[in-house]
Amino acid sequence: MTTPTDRLTRVVTRAAMRHADALSRSSWYAPAMESLVETQSLLAGQRRLGQDVVQVVGGPTTTRQRRRAREMADRRALDPARAALPGAPAVWWHEGGRGAATAPTILLINGWTASGLMWPAAFVGRLEATRRVLRVDNRGTGYSRTAPAPYTIRAMADDAAAVLHAAGAVRAVVVGVSMGGMIAQELALRHPALVSGLVLAGTRPPGPAHLPAAPAVLRRVFAERQPGETLEHTIGTLWTSFCAPGFGETHPELVDELVGQVVARMTPAAAVNTQMRAIAAWYGPGRLRASACPTVVVHGDQDRLMPVGNGMRLA
Repeated sequence: MTTPTDRLTRVVTRAAMRHADALSRSSWYAPAMESLVETQSLLAGQRRLGQDVVQVVGGPTTTRQRRRAREMADRRALDPARAALPGAPAVWWHEGGRGAATAPTILLINGWTASGLMWPAAFVGRLEATRRVLRVDNRGTGYSRTAPAPYTIRAMADDAAAVLHAAGAVRAVVVGVSMGGMIAQELALRHPALVSGLVLAGTRPPGPAHLPAAPAVLRRVFAERQPGETLEHTIGTLWTSFCAPGFGETHPELVDELVGQVVARMTPAAAVNTQMRAIAAWYGPGRLRASACPTVVVHGDQDRLMPVGNGMRLA
């Protein structure tokens, strides 16, 4: 059910989208936004510390604390040993495959609003047949829905590095889609020793070198659900509209699988907005020249959310 807070978040987000992308191509906006987000993170951390003190001395449990307790219970049900790891990463990850010890680990990082659950099962199965595969739940998604917020692309790259360390992966081929491709680029820049190769799919370079989606596409992202329309129908129609013409009709089973993955563990509206701010605050394309990491850029020429020119500029 949509709450008043969710509706307010959507209104604010839609208003921000009218100007955020144009502003993010300026030389001052993205650094200023990143500083603002990091300041908010610091203040949020202080608030959480105060809440923890209240809980210790017997005060009432806040809604956020209850959500956190439920998430930790879910994590323990998935993997008790990993959930109990001391100093575990702030985010959760999914692990599978039995690759040879000499084969590189594959780290999959998904895009805006998407968790590590949202990968086609057949695709993951092919990878896991010969490789060890890790799939990250970015902050705000999957089993990381109560991870500290707000956050930046840089912070999520550090999360990915923490996952590789916790999983005992020496190096990995990192596959990033959309926002996940931005995180992958930042991971290679900040932690080059952990990345043996990059596959950047449907993503873009840091601002201000990127190209925006058409305004009509962005309006579609934040459109309200129609009265009487099911959540599954809304999600299926939205995601199909981002695919190449005819894809939904040709591959309905893949659309149904995606819808099921989204609904299984919905990303909260507040996290959707926070991730968007992280994207808007990511900047500095010139930094990519410092990377010597072998990289493959993959981009659909009919991508509506991330125009293909972004892949060309990134390459």
